[in-house]
Amino acid sequence: MSRIFLIAGREFAAYTSAASFWVALLLGPVLMLLGATISAEVLKPQPAQTVSIEAADPALANAAARRLSSAGAATTVVVPRQAQARTRLLITSSEKGAHLEVRGEPLPAATVDALRNDLLADLRARSLRKAGAPAAALEAADKLTVEMAASEISQDAKPDAALFSRFAVTLVLWLNLAGALGMLLQAIVRERANRALEGLLAAARAQELVMGKLLGVSLISLLVLACWLGCGAALAATPFGNASAGVAGMLLSGFADPAALIQAGIIYLAAFCMYGAAIIGVGALARDVASAQNLARPVFGVLLLVFFATLGQLMSPSNGPGWLLWAPPFTPF
Repeated sequence: MSRIFLIAGREFAAYTSAASFWVALLLGPVLMLLGATISAEVLKPQPAQTVSIEAADPALANAAARRLSSAGAATTVVVPRQAQARTRLLITSSEKGAHLEVRGEPLPAATVDALRNDLLADLRARSLRKAGAPAAALEAADKLTVEMAASEISQDAKPDAALFSRFAVTLVLWLNLAGALGMLLQAIVRERANRALEGLLAAARAQELVMGKLLGVSLISLLVLACWLGCGAALAATPFGNASAGVAGMLLSGFADPAALIQAGIIYLAAFCMYGAAIIGVGALARDVASAQNLARPVFGVLLLVFFATLGQLMSPSNGPGWLLWAPPFTPF
């Protein structure tokens, strides 16, 4: 055991003594915080838009107010020119006295088009009445309606918050595992390339060397994983993790359960031991970095398949390949 701990300590010190390791360690929390901040800013509810309407014809002003209210703008009809308005929308017509002004924040183009169409329809109906159109024709035109029906989305079609949160935790595990396997492969190839591996085998058994390498790199990766999961848990306890935060809240909800994070750590250890043993075997066969990378491609290829299988569960949870649970390369995830 002393030789195993000695090899593990050597590996741990080799990586943690580099400044780049600590930069990479902080990269995950910084990216999480940046992503949560951007998401919260994008998904922040917008305040109701307030506009003022001035019109010579009260009926025309009321028609405009109805349209703007249906578009989500809080309207004030016929107020003095008081507001600190950024824009003024002047609407005129060929009919005498049919003009109005809308002051306030800039209106969306779709709202302006709808307002123009509504006012045009109102003025046309008024013009037909003045021209003496038959009462039956006016009555028939007034009876025309357009209805819009909204139906609730079925429960199956709604996003599964628990599924999103599990995928977020799995993604953190996967990214950390891929990086740790790269470090482990580099550690083996480094010993192989500078012929230090033969010296280590003269002082320790192969099993001790394998266990020491796995233990040393696993401690490094667990340190990174604890930092990343801890940052996720800290963000989940802030307003970023609220259900009202939209997608960000769904993703961070998986980090709010301590029992789930402990389970994730156990799953990660199982995955690291299985893939790490394969990487050590590949590294022992390689003579240099290039050959090690070529030999390790199938291992990382399987790991990539694991990621896409997990992504497939997210995109189509009802039709997920459940049998993959029993396939050893996929079981840890």
